[in-house]
Amino acid sequence: MAANRSEHRGVPRHGPTLLSGLLVCGRCGHRMFTAHDNNGRDPRYFCGMETASYGMPICQSLSGRALDEHVTGLVLQAVRPSALETSLLLAEDLELERADQHRQWRLRLERARYDADRARRQYVAVEPENRLVARTLERDWEEALAAERRLQAEYERFQDREPIQPSAAERDAILRLAEDIPALWRAPTTTITDRQELVRLLLERIVVTVVGTTEAVTVECHWAGGARTRTELRRPVARLTQLSDCEALLGRVADLHRAGLTHQTIAATLNDEGWIPAKRRTTFSSKMVGDLLRRQGLVSRQGQTLADRVERQAGEMTVLELAQRLDMPHQTLFCWLRRGKLQGRLACVCGHPIWLIPVDQAELERLKRLRETPPRTGRSPFQSP
Repeated sequence: MAANRSEHRGVPRHGPTLLSGLLVCGRCGHRMFTAHDNNGRDPRYFCGMETASYGMPICQSLSGRALDEHVTGLVLQAVRPSALETSLLLAEDLELERADQHRQWRLRLERARYDADRARRQYVAVEPENRLVARTLERDWEEALAAERRLQAEYERFQDREPIQPSAAERDAILRLAEDIPALWRAPTTTITDRQELVRLLLERIVVTVVGTTEAVTVECHWAGGARTRTELRRPVARLTQLSDCEALLGRVADLHRAGLTHQTIAATLNDEGWIPAKRRTTFSSKMVGDLLRRQGLVSRQGQTLADRVERQAGEMTVLELAQRLDMPHQTLFCWLRRGKLQGRLACVCGHPIWLIPVDQAELERLKRLRETPPRTGRSPFQSP
């Protein structure tokens, strides 16, 4: 019940997220919440305290799967036998420091007992006729006894706060268990609640900071015992332009294209050099390379020749041209056509159907607003733009 209070980190839940209750927003300091996209299959962590209280925009948001995998790697690395051996050696050094502190406490207690015994002997030695002196010595004796009791109580509280040094048998058992933890973690019999409890044994809180709207995320872990680590995470983002190295990526693709390499070779080169796409995949494909080249106008789009031959009315654009104008996937425009959010007519050129969309400046502004508005279903409304 104490761990479930609002000012604490919470208790393990039955949801699919690993770090619920442990995350703290690095921007505003509030606790981060959990949302689920794609009917619960894609968890997300977001900071929505300002939104719920004052109607402010979402502070920050990132993929829950990426952060869970990152923290899982840190936890499994922390419980490796070598890491545990180092921690046990450090614990021995701390035990030596605590032994010195205990020695200082015993000396203070010994001095307090000596003062109390000295006050007792002085009181016993006084003559009964000297009543004023006896009262003074009695008061000094009581004060010395009270000081001794206070010091003894402080020492007992100090001992309660100090961790217990494991025995040799317990050390061996901990090292043997550490060798099996990665296998136990990935075992199908290990539930998400078991993993949440293990994480809470090692971590007190995790401070997450998204750098602007880019893919860079700083993860600061506060470990049990006071240690802190600071690592970097790359989160999936919605658009290519959100990547901090977007311009460098486009330039590299253009250079490889001018060198005469095929799309498949360019994709393999990008993967070997460590370039990472914006979302969904961790490697580039030949189709993705073609999209990057078409974005820069270095290759023509499929069907562009037919689009040039179709008879158009004033202000009409093809779906591919409109997608390039709005900087968005053309599949989304086809989806809007099916749902009636976008109006157009179907033309036929040489037996091939081509959609033509009447577009003016007002329609472009409407489509941009529709693009920026999160859908009510599917993607979570707490997903970062």
